[in-house]
Formats: sequence, C-alpha cells, structure tokens
Amino acid sequence: MDIPKIAFFENCLSYVLINEGFSTDVKWRVDNRYLLRISPTSAVSQLEKQALLTNAVHAIDPRIPYVHEVGINEGYGYVILDYIMGENGDVVLPTRSTSVQYRIGQQVGQTLRNMHSIPALTDSTTWEERWTERVERLAPRYEKIAAQNKRYLRVLSFVHEHLQLLKERPSHIQHYDFHPGNILIQEDQFTGLIDMQKITHGDPVNEFYKMEYFNVPVSIAYSRGVLDGYHKNRPISESFWALHRLYAAIHILSAEVWSNEIGLEQQQKFKKYTVFTMDQFDDFKLLIPKWYTEAAENLYG
Repeated sequence: MDIPKIAFFENCLSYVLINEGFSTDVKWRVDNRYLLRISPTSAVSQLEKQALLTNAVHAIDPRIPYVHEVGINEGYGYVILDYIMGENGDVVLPTRSTSVQYRIGQQVGQTLRNMHSIPALTDSTTWEERWTERVERLAPRYEKIAAQNKRYLRVLSFVHEHLQLLKERPSHIQHYDFHPGNILIQEDQFTGLIDMQKITHGDPVNEFYKMEYFNVPVSIAYSRGVLDGYHKNRPISESFWALHRLYAAIHILSAEVWSNEIGLEQQQKFKKYTVFTMDQFDDFKLLIPKWYTEAAENLYG
C-alpha cells in the first residue's frame, strides 16, 4: 500500500502499516510519534465530532491520545493522533501476576472516571428514550433466537421489568468500546486508552456493559481493579450494580442478535459469553456478579 501524502507529515521519515484490530480503518505509525487512521466508512463531520470529544478528555488525562488533525485524503477521511507506546491488553494481561493485573485495572478505572467527568450537551432525546427504543428494536429479533431456550427468554423478561432504572440517567462522555484490546500497557503500567471511533455521550455506567463478555474472561483481577479504581476504592453502590446488571442483560440481546444475523463466525463464541454472563448473575437473580466477589477472595485471601 502506498504511503499517504498528507502535508502534516511533510518532514516525517518513517511509515509503518499496522495490521491489528477489527476496524476497517487503515492505520499507519509515523515516526513513532503519530498514528494516522484513514477511514473508508466515516464522514469527516463524524471524525471531527470524535476529535472534539477525544481532545476534551485528553485535556484532563494524557492517557487519551491527542487529535492533531482531521481531513480528507484521496476521498477518504483521516485522523492524525498521538501514537501511544504499549502492547495490547488482551495479550499482556494474562501474562502478568494477579497483583499487576489489578494495579493496571485501577489505573484504567481512574482514566474512565476522568472521561466520565465531562457532561454532554443537552440531547434532543433522553437516555431512557434512546435505550427503550433500542430494546424494542432488538426484542422481536432476540425472541426468535431464544424461542427454544427458556433461559434465554428470562433475559428479555428481566430487561423489560427493569427498564425504569434508565429514567433520568445523566449523559457524559464515554469511550463506548471498552475492552482490554483497547488499552495499552508498557512496563506493567497502563499507558493509553485507544480506538476512539465510538466515543460518544451516554450514561457513565453503560461504559461497563461489555465487562462480562470481553474483560472478565481475560482477567478477573484486572476487571475488579477497573471498577475499584473507578470508584476510588470506596464501596460500590447498589444503584451502580443494578444498572450494570441491566446493561449486561441488554448487551446479551444486542450480542445475540448481531452474532445470529451478521457475525455468524462469532456465533458460538458469543453464545459462550452469553452463558458466562448469565452464570455470573445467576440468571440475573444476583445483584453483584460472582466474578467480582471471587476476585476479592483471590486478591485478599
């Protein structure tokens, strides 16, 4: 692939094509200082909105990359960000001790808390309206998948019974694609939260909706560290757990619909994660998932 010609890089010498991740973006590491993302799917206006939110968070937490420029190159939108050194959390975390995993999780939780401290502008629709409409769209499609599985149907019943928890929820900046593959680690320290393409506004608790799918299976200690660090190592409220449990259940609807309609190659993998999530909440009868309690036992004895 030809090196892109962008005026910002006029004096740069080193270009390395990055072939990692699931995004359709083309990514280049330039002079080990910048990351160039060329997006075949996003409009420049959308990239500019992402840049605005990303830089707002960078201003209070340097572990979020700074966006230097947004533009168009050969018909495609591009973004130039800081290149943050580090290895993918999916790869690094399982190779580290429980205490190191937990410490890294604490650091990540602090960054998420900083990100969530920035409120959104007033939206035309409320968070409750947006997510109720989402559930209504997913429900009939999920019912077809769950028709022969009473256990799966209990998830949908639980969601409908608890949607009132979404009333008057705040809206703040959130990453919206939080999992270990989007954190960077160097010398056993958290160095950056990356892949900001989905950055948006929403209920801060919703940030953790993928916890049981993509975080906990990689590292329970890290996942506990994230939540403890996020809450400044204070007791986590029942209201947080109630919302987290609801978002975890809604995510099952979304994940099962996606894996059965679009991501067919991920169907068995997602089914495994769905069962794991349901087990952790004892089919959503438990307020606090089992993994969180088990993490405390493993960390503190």
